[in-house]
Amino acid sequence: MDKRQKKKLKRSEKKKKTKAQAQQQQEQLKKQMNMFDRLPETCSACGQGFPKTREAHMSWKVVVRTEEQQVRLFCPACLEKASKLVEERDAAEQQTKEAP
Repeated sequence: MDKRQKKKLKRSEKKKKTKAQAQQQQEQLKKQMNMFDRLPETCSACGQGFPKTREAHMSWKVVVRTEEQQVRLFCPACLEKASKLVEERDAAEQQTKEAP
């Protein structure tokens, strides 16, 4: 085999790999979109109603778990609380690791 043939083979392998990866991502996206009809009308943490505004669509977060077929909706206030709790937990874990 000369260099041209090796390059050709590498290119074709890379092309097959990227095509398979793109196809897998498309299938995953399809599964998540099919679960969109399970979207709740209220925040999964506090029960606040979901307003149908552009701002709400940009600030609220949707969490999809395909294995459990579960869709959750979180408001900005609950997201902030959750991020603070995670930060505090991480800080506490680091303190316990540092202190022998």
